[in-house]
Amino acid sequence: MTTGRLRFSRVNPRQARDFGRAMGVIGKTDRVDARMLAAFGQRLQPPQTPPGSPTRQALLAQITRRRQLVEMRKQEVTRVQQTTDHDAHSDIKSLISLLQRRIEKVEARIAEIIQSSPELAEANRQLQSVPGVGTIVAATLMAELPEIGTTDRRKIAALAGLAPIARDSGQRCGKRVIGGGRPSVRTVLYLAALHASRHTAMFRSFRQKLQDAGKPVKAALTATARKLLSVLNNMIAAGTCFREVQPA
Repeated sequence: MTTGRLRFSRVNPRQARDFGRAMGVIGKTDRVDARMLAAFGQRLQPPQTPPGSPTRQALLAQITRRRQLVEMRKQEVTRVQQTTDHDAHSDIKSLISLLQRRIEKVEARIAEIIQSSPELAEANRQLQSVPGVGTIVAATLMAELPEIGTTDRRKIAALAGLAPIARDSGQRCGKRVIGGGRPSVRTVLYLAALHASRHTAMFRSFRQKLQDAGKPVKAALTATARKLLSVLNNMIAAGTCFREVQPA
């Protein structure tokens, strides 16, 4: 269905489902879903989602395909380690080589799409100015988090699934956890934060302070990923590249 001339709002499926449950909707049919979504729109008035440009849609398709191929390669690598049969081992190795070539072809296409758009090329340059943010991380952010640079740090963290969720009740202060958002974006930011905290004084100091304060490594890295996203969001909003700030 072409959405170029239609106004629409993209919402989290969990939010829509929870709204239906709150309204007492238990059954699920196309007609029930349609009525529930209409009521959701009327009551909550979600903001209109701007249609993505054809270039960003093409980039998203290639990023998605790369992720699928990488997952297939990961599965075959596991299988080749588990088999002792010579013929099966040879066949799996051949498939791994094929998948690697396909991944490289998709990555070349990703680079072509980015360079074909002055807007994406500039955003790519800015994002990759941060140590730890490479081509795939930058491309994933541009394709799957198009809101970057257009909203505040709290909203962008929530969209990425990096915002801590409060679980308090009365005098009990529950443990903050992250959840929701876009898992693929959260994954690449976590890996980027790992590299940034090794090669950039700002992020290294930030992570180390958290760990010195007793935070588990994973929690410290998650917080570093959230800080990294905030920095990237500010950079895109301001149209600037990364500038190292020495920790105090």
